[in-house]
Amino acid sequence: MSVKNLVKALESLGQFTPESVHGIVSECDIGIEDLEDWIDYDYPISDSYGRKMIHDGGFFEVMVMCWRPGDYSAIHDHGKAEFGAVKIFGDVEHAIFKLEDQKFTTISRERVKSGTTLKVTPSLIHQMGNPGESNFFTLHVYGNVDLDGGITSEARIFDYSRNELLFVNGGIFYLLPESEIVHRKKLPEADYATRERDLIEASKRAKAMGNDSEYRRLMNEISSG
Repeated sequence: MSVKNLVKALESLGQFTPESVHGIVSECDIGIEDLEDWIDYDYPISDSYGRKMIHDGGFFEVMVMCWRPGDYSAIHDHGKAEFGAVKIFGDVEHAIFKLEDQKFTTISRERVKSGTTLKVTPSLIHQMGNPGESNFFTLHVYGNVDLDGGITSEARIFDYSRNELLFVNGGIFYLLPESEIVHRKKLPEADYATRERDLIEASKRAKAMGNDSEYRRLMNEISSG
């Protein structure tokens, strides 16, 4: 299936829900040959993954994201998106989190096989990453029928390296520069394992970026518990 046909199938939906969009994306026969114009692994090391828009339909958008070995998104939700789906073309590590009574915990962390389609709901807080040794890409659809653009704007990043809840309009990256942060709030308290894993991923990105001072700070924080 071409990108054009995927967009046409989405536009023909009578009702947009996480379930209906997941069904379209899950069943679409789209592959690397259809998406090769947007698959690009040559992105800055400061970007936690590659991110390219394929189609901006106003109330929904389609993107391709590329993942080199060791790439992990920050922990995040999807801003104003009310529905969505992610089709995976590689073996992804996927973690899901729960925020309840200002307590933040990891519900699950598991490997998801290539060909799987994940459902995106308004309440989903998750993290994706590439734990393997090969590049892969993912196809993303997000939308909100009440909007005309800015679908994933003001997405929340649960940033335990900064100890802040960040609101952003772009990539869900570790160690974002201040210019990319729209505003911030108090971060909910996380359990030990959730916080430590987030600090570890932030430290890996700092090391890859050559940010030695931030890497040392994070490693000291990890070692101090």
